[in-house]
Order: sequence, then C-alpha cells, then structure tokens
Amino acid sequence: MHSSFFRKSLVIVLLITCLPTALIGLSLYFIGVNQIESEVSKTHQARLNQVSRQMDEQLSQMEIRMSNWVFNPMFGSKLKHINFSQEVDFTRDLLKTLLVMQETNPLIAEVYLYIDDNKTLISSSRGVNRIQEPSDTSYSGFRKLMETNQNFFWTKSLFIPGISDNPLLHTELKYNLIHKLPSDSSDKYGVLVVRLDEAKVKLLFSEIEDSEATLLLDHEGDILSRGDQKSPHKAFLEESVRNKVFAHWKDQKQETFPTRLENKNYSISYYTFSRLDTNWIFATAYDVSNVLRPVIVMSRVIMIISVSGLLTAIILSWLASQRLYQPIARLIGAISNGKLQRGMENGDELRFIEKEWNNLSRESQILQTRVEEQLPTLREGFMLQLVQGRLYYLSDNELKSRLSYYGWKTVDQQFTVILLQLNGLMNVGGKFTEEDEQLVTFAAANIVDELTDIRLEQTYVINFQDSTVGIIIGMPLDLPVSTIKKELTQLSEEIISILDNILKLQVTVCMGPLSPILGRVPKMIEEARHTLKFRKLIEDNQIIDMDSLLVTGDFTFVYPFEIEKELIYAIRLGQREEAFSRAEDFVAELEKNVGVQHFVQQAMAQLVGNINNALLQAGFNVYSIYKGQNIYGEIQQLRQTQEMLKWFKNMIITPYLTEMNETYNSQMTQVVEKVVRLVDDRYMTDLSLEECADLLGVNVSSLSKTFKQIKGINYVDYVTNVRIEASKKLLEETNMKISEIAEKVGYQHSWFNRVFKKSEGVTPTQYRENKQ
Repeated sequence: MHSSFFRKSLVIVLLITCLPTALIGLSLYFIGVNQIESEVSKTHQARLNQVSRQMDEQLSQMEIRMSNWVFNPMFGSKLKHINFSQEVDFTRDLLKTLLVMQETNPLIAEVYLYIDDNKTLISSSRGVNRIQEPSDTSYSGFRKLMETNQNFFWTKSLFIPGISDNPLLHTELKYNLIHKLPSDSSDKYGVLVVRLDEAKVKLLFSEIEDSEATLLLDHEGDILSRGDQKSPHKAFLEESVRNKVFAHWKDQKQETFPTRLENKNYSISYYTFSRLDTNWIFATAYDVSNVLRPVIVMSRVIMIISVSGLLTAIILSWLASQRLYQPIARLIGAISNGKLQRGMENGDELRFIEKEWNNLSRESQILQTRVEEQLPTLREGFMLQLVQGRLYYLSDNELKSRLSYYGWKTVDQQFTVILLQLNGLMNVGGKFTEEDEQLVTFAAANIVDELTDIRLEQTYVINFQDSTVGIIIGMPLDLPVSTIKKELTQLSEEIISILDNILKLQVTVCMGPLSPILGRVPKMIEEARHTLKFRKLIEDNQIIDMDSLLVTGDFTFVYPFEIEKELIYAIRLGQREEAFSRAEDFVAELEKNVGVQHFVQQAMAQLVGNINNALLQAGFNVYSIYKGQNIYGEIQQLRQTQEMLKWFKNMIITPYLTEMNETYNSQMTQVVEKVVRLVDDRYMTDLSLEECADLLGVNVSSLSKTFKQIKGINYVDYVTNVRIEASKKLLEETNMKISEIAEKVGYQHSWFNRVFKKSEGVTPTQYRENKQ
C-alpha cells in the first residue's frame, strides 16, 4: 500500500508537468507535421531507390549470366538431333547444368531449354518433355520466339506448360528472359528461358515496410507484381496508384509526388530501370497519415493528460499491467529478433511463442545433423595433424578438449598406439605388384578398422599408404596395464590371422607404451617405426611390445667377408650369373646368421660401400652409374631379404656390368683372366708381366692398365698377394720350415720375411704361432 504522501506527490508532479507538456504538444502539432511529412517522403524515396537498385542489380546479373550461359558447350549443336532417352549421361549433366544456372540467382524460379527440332522442353524440375504440336498451346508460343528477329529479350507472352496452366502456380509476373541458341548468327535451334520467381521478387517488396501499395509495372503499364494484400480496398488503391505512376512516368515528371486518395494523404514514389528492350517501373504508395497520426495523437494525448488528472489511477493501473506483460513481450521480441510478429494466431502470444520455439528447435536439429555429418572429416584431419606432430603448439588439455569435441572420452583416459607393417607383397605368387602397395595398404586399413571397432570402444585407424597402418587407442586410466596388454595382444593376433588369410601377407605388429599424455602420440608412432626395424626376418608374423623389447649390446654380427670378396671378384670380371649367385649367397647368409631387419640393412649398406670403393679403384665413376640416386636411403626402405636381393641385382650389379661392358670388351677381360690363371699356376716362379704379355700376344702397357682396372691393383701387388695367401696356407696346414715355404712361393728367405710382415703386420713365425 502506497502512503497518502506518495499519492499527493504524484498528483502535484502530474499538475506541474501538464502545462509544459500541453505547450510541447501544440508546437509538435503545428510545426513538426510538415517537417515530418517532408522527411518521411525523402526517407521513403531513399528506401525505394535502395530496393530498386538491388532488384536492378540482380536482374542485370541475371542478364549478364545468361549471355554467358549460351556459350556453355552443353548448349552446342549436338542438341539439335540428340535422343535424350538414349543419351542418359548427357541428359543428366544437362539437367545438372540447368539446376546450377537456377541456383546462381535468387530471383530465378526455373530455367528451361527448348529444342525446336525435336519439340522438346527441358527443365531442372520436370526433366525432358515433348511438346505435342499443334494441339499443345505452348508450341505456338515457342514457335513465335523462334521466328522473332531478337536474340536476347524479355517477353510476357510465353505459355509454359505446367506453370501457366496450373492454378496453384499461376503468377502475375509473366515476364521471362529469353536467349536464342546458338548465340552467333547461325541457324537457331532452340531457346534458353529463365522464369522469374515472383515470391522472391515480393520478398524484396517486403523490405519496404509500412507501404500501402507496392507495384512493379512494365513500359505498357501492366502490373508485373504487387504486394500480398488482396482486399478490394487494396485493389482499388493499387489501380489508382498504377494510373498515376504511369501518367507521371509517360510525362517524365518527378519520381516522388503527393496525392490524396480515399480521404488519405499518400506519398507516391517510383523508380525506373531499363531491361534490354523494355523499361520496368517500381512504385510504392506510403500513407503519410500513418506517420503524422502518432504525432497528432501524441500532442492531443499530452494535452488531455495535462487536464485529466483524474485518469492518473487508470494510467497507473495500465502501466502495472504493462509491467507484468514485459517478460512475455521481451520473450516475443527475442524470438522475432525485433521484426514484426507475423503469424501470431488470434493474438495468442503463447501459441506464437510455442510455434517459434518449435521452428527454432527444428533448425537446431538440422544444424546438429549437418555438424554430425562433417564430424568424420574433421576428426580425420585432426588425427592426421596429431600424428604428424603439427599440433605441437597446443597444450595437452587443449588437445584433449578438441578430441572430446569429435566424440572421444578424454577424462581419465590413457593412450597408446599400434603400428602394423605389411611384408611379403612380392611373395604372394604374383597376386600383387609394387604398384599395388597403396591399394593393399588401403584394404588392410579397412579390415583393421572393422576389427578395432568390434573389439575396442575408442580407436582410430590411419592409413600411412606405405605398407604401414597405425591405430590410436584410448583406454580407461583405471584399467590395469596387464589387462590392456592382453587385450591388445589378442587384437594383434586376430589382425595377423585375418590379413594372412585374406591378403596372404606377413604382418609385424608393434605395440607402443601407455601414456595419459595425448601429445606423446606422434613420438610413440616414430618410436614404433624405429622398433619395427628390429623385427626378425626369419619369422613371418611377429608381435613386438615396446615395453618388453630389449636390444642388447652383445649381438653377434656375422658378416660374410669371403662371399663379399667372391662377389666383388665376379663383378670385376663381368660375370653376371656368378655375381647374381654370390649376391644370393650373401643375402641368404645374412638372413641365416643376422636375421634382424635393421642389421641386415646395415650389412647391405656396408656391401654397397665396399663395392663402390672397388669401383672407384677400378676407375669407374659410381655417381654417374647411379645417376644421383640416394642408394643408402633406398636400402632403409627395403624390409624383406628378397626385396633387398632384387634391388641389389637391379640397382648395383646390373648398372655396373652394363657400364663395364660399354668400357671394356670381352677379349681384354678374357686376357686378364688368363693372366690370373698363369699367376695361380706359376706364382712360385719369376713370372713377369712382360712374359705374360708375350705369351698372350698383347701389349704390355695395355695389359698393365687393363689388369689394374679389372683387379683393382697392379700386377706386382697381385702376384705378391697370391704368394702371401699361399704362404699363409702352408704356415697353417704344414710344418715346413720358413725357408722352405719362402722358396716354395718364389721368395728368398730374408726377402720373404720383409714382404710377409709388410702385408700381414707380423713375421711368418709369429703368424704360425697365432694360428696354432
């Protein structure tokens, strides 16, 4: 309950404010009306010009686009005689083209293509239809279009089947944009028709609020489109506005003028824009009294309020009801975004709120569905960036937050990785080739994806497209490590079994460590790749657990030196088959005694280096033979011994033998081989290079040069090596005296000791003692 002081104070305040407000009302009524009317007319004209330019710009864009469309190859001369029922692919592409053309401009309702030769009308919504002549009303309309001399124009006389004869689709906006085909001066075989969407045009009208009449006229004064109001009063008003606007336009008078219709003051404005061979007029009539009325009413209300203190209680009650209504009004304003509350049924605000709420819920569901459709693509991009280490700038919490957005549980979770390496692609009996590596990896990734989805809750499979497949796994943090390892081992065994049965491939699985830090995933992938290099070549399928893997330092690396010597010797002599055989023995020896991929790769790199050294000593340019290829890098990519053997034959042996055959002829090679046999038979005698040249009938200088190029050392050093090797064998296998051995290999005793120590670093006696 308010006190009497409050009520008296309220009465005094009202009395004090009555006289000033009365003076303000009078001034507002007599002075502000004319000024307001003038400003309203200017504002109305400006809004009209803005909407008109927008409409003009969209129509101009439509005309420009249509002038470009006719050059589309789809509208070529092929359309003259095409059978659309047989050319299904072409017809589908043509319909897609028409649909794309329709979507390029919001004012386009539909695009039609008429082919005169086969009397066919094509549209994006109705497909391909034949026009029956001459019974079909539309046939005469299209024939008139074909007979006119204009190529590009607007027309309102075209009868379109399915539209003009359909009461539900009947429209006042009968103008259609026409362009004949083809666009050049050759014979015309069809027309391209664009039908305007009257609803979209009227949507532009709605941007001019509070307009009593909105019309679109052509140069003949016909109404092309009008507002939505259909009452007899509006029809009479629109007809009156049409007559006055058309008369002013013909007389080229000012575009804004006042008039009085049905005892009301109107401000009429129009805007003219050219359309090819015609002019369109956009006109609106604005009831000025709608603006002046609030001013007049307000001035009168002010005067009435100033002398009507007795109505204060009623006004206060009204204000109280307004106060109570404010929450509902605020909610309606929020839903309608401040726009006019169209669609409110019988003034029922609650029903209006319910309707708008349902619409918002439906739109929200559509947006949610679209987001869910895009989630797999977004998740794939995030996972690839995570694995590649490109998200290093994000903290672990930020990474988990993003991952949770894509549907993963990240709270109280630990993460691990599994890396699968596919081997034996070339050993499937010709089923696959080297070019099928990506295809096989893709198939394996799909199989792994299905298996992981069945067994685990949170997994993501990554196809690295290089015969390796990665799996990112999320597991609960409270789950014991032993349980997780057991589950992952069972999954790995199942993957190996299925891939072996379906693809006939060998699979090596590397299980990474567990970590609650999501940011360690790139490092775990890299560590798993490195761990796969320690797989055992003799085992077809393997499972390697990084937590239990221990690479000790006492590994016995048995390198086949003797086979290497024989291989280099065969290569130097140009013996292809012998070199291939020794290469096979070398790889087989590595597989037998080494058996670990990483060490086999190192051994192959060592062999290539020794061969390169021998080639350089023989005077060959290995860089020109290999043509700049990264030989050692390619070795690291080889995973199977058979792949290594094939690569070694094709990339090392064959290029060198080809180069050698181009450099030396077979005769000189045979000569050097004969010299070697002579030395092997007569190394204990004083056999000189000159004597060998005489025996074989060749030049001693050429023989010396060729011998060094093929053997890698000169003749004297070679004889010395043969004698030393023979002496070493005698020292190891016989009890002969040193002097007797020296004489047997062609040396004097004193000189033999010097040569032997220079070659082996010890005297013959010391060598025998070391070997015993």
